[in-house]
Amino acid sequence: MLTYLFSVTLAWGFFALLYHLLLRRETFFHANRAFLLTSLALGLTLPVAGMFFRPALAFTFEPVTAVLPDLTISLQQAEQAAGQGSWTTYLWWMYLAGTALVTMRIAWGIFRLSRMAAGGATEYLPDGCRLIRTPDATLPFSFFNRIYVPVDFTADNDFQNMLAHERAHVHGWHSVDVLLLEILCMVFWFHPLAHWYRRSLRTVHEYLADREASGQTDRKAYGMLLLRQAQPRYALALAHHFFQSPLKQRLLMLTRSHSPLVRSWKYSLVLPIVVFSLVYLPRPNRPGMPDESATTTQSPSFPGGMPALSAYLAGAITYPAAARENKVEGKVLIELTLDASGAITRVQPALQQPMPASAYRQEMIGEAIRVMEQMPDWIPAQRADMPVKTKITLPIHFKLE
Repeated sequence: MLTYLFSVTLAWGFFALLYHLLLRRETFFHANRAFLLTSLALGLTLPVAGMFFRPALAFTFEPVTAVLPDLTISLQQAEQAAGQGSWTTYLWWMYLAGTALVTMRIAWGIFRLSRMAAGGATEYLPDGCRLIRTPDATLPFSFFNRIYVPVDFTADNDFQNMLAHERAHVHGWHSVDVLLLEILCMVFWFHPLAHWYRRSLRTVHEYLADREASGQTDRKAYGMLLLRQAQPRYALALAHHFFQSPLKQRLLMLTRSHSPLVRSWKYSLVLPIVVFSLVYLPRPNRPGMPDESATTTQSPSFPGGMPALSAYLAGAITYPAAARENKVEGKVLIELTLDASGAITRVQPALQQPMPASAYRQEMIGEAIRVMEQMPDWIPAQRADMPVKTKITLPIHFKLE
């Protein structure tokens, strides 16, 4: 999981840098919208796709075999861990709590919109939009085909311009993008680049709607309207508001001349990023083909080394109840198989066990396997500076104290 998250971050970072440096000031608004959505999806999928492309681009080595020193899990450690929990458990609870908060925020927004739609006066427009007059709105805003406006709004020029702006959001299906990005931020609420994508896409939505609405009136008059409405008193996260993105950006893009078509070559820079991601992101290593005869090997390691591994096991393993009651101690051998990214792909008892077969030994083995299957990714073994598969034999000594 950590390897995947690292790869996603790199891919999104490359795409975001390209957009920020070369594309965000261009007036290819439809192309920028497509770029943001496509690069967002590529960042999520390229690390997975790279796992299938990468083996054909590198040498294949036999798995490295490693035997780690004995690790002792005492009853005292196990009892302390039962009350304290492991750090990975805390991290998961923090993640789930954050996800729950974001989910409730989205649900609350949808509920408020539904309540306003149910309680407002609805008018069906010829283009399929639904105009809803509600006292809860101070400025027009939209969500899918519903356009919410204040009850006292009159059909003057300003109203028509704002309505044209919100219709552009509706006809462009911008709410689909918004909902997808809200779901993404629900899963990646901790990731700053996920929120950057959401902000950038909403800004492009406003540019598109401004272009459409300003084309139906005088641009200068439309710009003055933006200035007059620069302090909205109502905001709802899921909806598109007439005044949403920074005013300066919108005015600059509104008055900017159309970018020359020749500048569209910049979008072709996506291809090198995709190729780089397929080759290097899943299992980063230095470029170039290694010497097939090279024998230098670096053993795999748990993040933080043996002290961190010992602390992790002490915090996660529970001393089997039956073995504790009958004062049974012993050592079990567990075999882990790591792939070239360091992720654990298989956990099983080693063939040679130091203890005679018994129900107590099976309980100890089962508890050790349970904890190993929940382990975070390891730092993979390296052979000729290439990450390789690994088989690790991990001795665990259950001891009463």
